[in-house]
Amino acid sequence: MRGICTLIVGLLLTPAVTAATDCLAGHGLSDAELETLHFTRYRRAHPEHGLTATHVLGEVRYYRQNVFPEREHWLARQANRFNTLTRESTLRYAFPVESGSVVDETLRAEAERLYRDKPFLYDALVLVRRICDDRVDLDVVVRDVWTLTPGFSVSRSGGDNETSVSLSDVNVLGKGKSVSVAYFDDRDRAGAFLEYVDPNLWGSRWTGALLAADNDDGDRYGLTIERPFYALDTQYALGLSGEHFTREQDLEFLGDDLFELDAESNAFSLYAARSDGRQEGWINRYYLGYRFVEESFEFPADFPGPLETERRFSYPFIAWQSIQDQFTQGSDVERVGITEDLKLGWSSYAELGWSTDRLGGEGDFLLLRGSAAYRRFVDDGQLLSLSVGASGRYDLDRRASEDVQLDLQISYLWQQGEKWRFFTSGRYNHTRNLPLDKQLTLGGDSGLRGYPTRYQPGDRSFLVTIEQRYHSGAYPFGLFRVGYAAFVDVGRAWFDDPAPDWVPTREGDHFGTLANVGLGLRLESVRTRRDRVFHIDVSRPLVDGPDVDDWEITLSGKQRF
Repeated sequence: MRGICTLIVGLLLTPAVTAATDCLAGHGLSDAELETLHFTRYRRAHPEHGLTATHVLGEVRYYRQNVFPEREHWLARQANRFNTLTRESTLRYAFPVESGSVVDETLRAEAERLYRDKPFLYDALVLVRRICDDRVDLDVVVRDVWTLTPGFSVSRSGGDNETSVSLSDVNVLGKGKSVSVAYFDDRDRAGAFLEYVDPNLWGSRWTGALLAADNDDGDRYGLTIERPFYALDTQYALGLSGEHFTREQDLEFLGDDLFELDAESNAFSLYAARSDGRQEGWINRYYLGYRFVEESFEFPADFPGPLETERRFSYPFIAWQSIQDQFTQGSDVERVGITEDLKLGWSSYAELGWSTDRLGGEGDFLLLRGSAAYRRFVDDGQLLSLSVGASGRYDLDRRASEDVQLDLQISYLWQQGEKWRFFTSGRYNHTRNLPLDKQLTLGGDSGLRGYPTRYQPGDRSFLVTIEQRYHSGAYPFGLFRVGYAAFVDVGRAWFDDPAPDWVPTREGDHFGTLANVGLGLRLESVRTRRDRVFHIDVSRPLVDGPDVDDWEITLSGKQRF
């Protein structure tokens, strides 16, 4: 009897022993090493740290580094002391699949991108801990940034100053939720607003956003609830949103406000979408939805020409989106000294709607919107980007097009060496039959940095920018990465079709092609929210005109160099 029991126990233990011998070790780092891991150094030492086959996802462990993992000085220790680390549950919600799902190298790399897309995380690595037969266990290593930001900010663009006093946190209590309260004063209006964004409502994949603003020219309220395509393999999405906005809207000429309209708009939309996920390197998504848009305007008594005082569209729509599954990592491409996720290949979107009186609209219209973009490395270190966007509507009763807008863009980046980058871009805008409340303008706010905001009006415009960039490698106080730029901007806006009646006579060199030269400083914070590059530009215009200063200083926060 004793021998039989021994045999049975041996048989039961044999699979466990066999499974253990089939396990392959992954990164081989201890917990302490993961908690202080240097992301850039690890990538350089281990360029191939991913999966080579398809596996079933087993256990995922999370390692969270504080704002200053090295804690080398007093500021670092204080920042860590008062920073709430991102919770494991927040990181778990961001992982694209759950345990038991099939994973491969494509999904592992996507998980890293999703983490780096969070403004409260500086960087992320998803590492293979071990592989046992068809099961893989992963370790997620992330580093937090400082997200609670009380502050006073000043920005300047095109001769206009914008100030704000705010308190914001994009990672409240480590839960990934965002709250912003601010008072602002810019060119268009002054006011106070409250914004709340929750990426995981009630611990789910649903997201929610709420906006409330009380401005000196009206108010604004918005609500969005959505279950988005949170990953490329996500198979369905749902969403609804609504907004109410009252405001005073300016019509501008050479940077001056000529007329002021009282405007009110109300909008509502909902949609459902379906996808089969990745299929042979492509992701196709199909949308079915409904939109309601109502706008009304009050014009000044002395406003010339025929007036359109209201518009109303109520329409179902269908849409198609296609994304090519091509991504790569880079550094010092569009940012300064941080890991960048670059989307390559094609992406496109097309939408068609039909608004009719029978659904509560005003008139019969076809509404169209679409875009396409392509990006690739044409050679080592040479990145080419192309994009086109178009929108408009067609009045079926009058057989005429309205509110037609076309945008064409091309850019080229040449990585000349370790620190030097040559960048050039071109943009062309074409409009037709814009409604009276909309303008196409060119100035400091749209890329012509030496001129006032919204300086030249037109129905066509072009802008060419040439920049020589330098990524210095400087790292002052362990807080910022530093870059520099020397640039030239050349552009013009003009009317090819007859100008609206309210536009004054246009004579003088300042209605021709404008140009400026300048120097810029770029600061990339590595300890605060990840989605900002601080720009300081000093520009000198080469063509004079009314209200054009000899020098223009621009202060702004952007998402790229």
